[in-house]
Amino acid sequence: MQKEKFSEWPLTDVFGICRQTILPIYLRPTFDSALVTQLLFGECYQVLTMSNNQLWFKIAHEDTGHSGYISSKLLKEIPSADYQTYLTNDFQIVTSPIAAIEYMGTNLYLLPGSRLHFSDLELFNWRDHIGFTGSVRSHAFLANREQLIDIALKFINAPFQPGGRSIFGLDEKQAFPLIFAIAGYLWKSEKLPGKLVAAEEMLAGDIIIVTESDSDKKRVALYLGAEEVLWMDNRMRITDFDDWLTFAKNNPGKQVVLESRNLIG
Repeated sequence: MQKEKFSEWPLTDVFGICRQTILPIYLRPTFDSALVTQLLFGECYQVLTMSNNQLWFKIAHEDTGHSGYISSKLLKEIPSADYQTYLTNDFQIVTSPIAAIEYMGTNLYLLPGSRLHFSDLELFNWRDHIGFTGSVRSHAFLANREQLIDIALKFINAPFQPGGRSIFGLDEKQAFPLIFAIAGYLWKSEKLPGKLVAAEEMLAGDIIIVTESDSDKKRVALYLGAEEVLWMDNRMRITDFDDWLTFAKNNPGKQVVLESRNLIG
């Protein structure tokens, strides 16, 4: 029997929000496809297309620039006005390794980077109106270097997972954008953030990037100060800068470019 041809219908002004702990985003409209990324509770997205069998939606996450497919059963649609409000207004972002919120009569567990759309600028204390345990920070106030490093250290020993975006599994390309997002800084997928700084001017909280000169392959580390860096191998770990650099350059015959960048200040 000939397989049904897959097609998609474009959609406009359709938006959604993640209302579960982790929302998987797939490369293709099938559960055995590669994982592109994950959304966390409270993150919003735009719906781009719907499959002809109405089982899959292609979505785009504006904050990271990633796009992919979600099951139609997981779509939680919101009005376009709410989507714009959630993107532009202040919100609380979870910083504790595990948090919990009372949601629909039960406890829902939240991971670092999850969003609660309440502002510290409100006239009431939002904590008095919902059941919440854990720690959060206001996204409207950018973290300083010490606060950024405190956020980053919560991800130590998080295992490597392609497409992963949580403490239970992290993709190397998404680990540091997630850490900086929790700290209030925007880092789009595949974009080099911030501005270049000279090696002798590098401060704790700056990032270090090794790029192979004839490809787009990159290795990224977060400088912690005192010649220590946080980076991803098979897990997030801390080593001396020289140990990481040896690992990052471990490709005989390849020319590499080393640069440091600052997102803070």
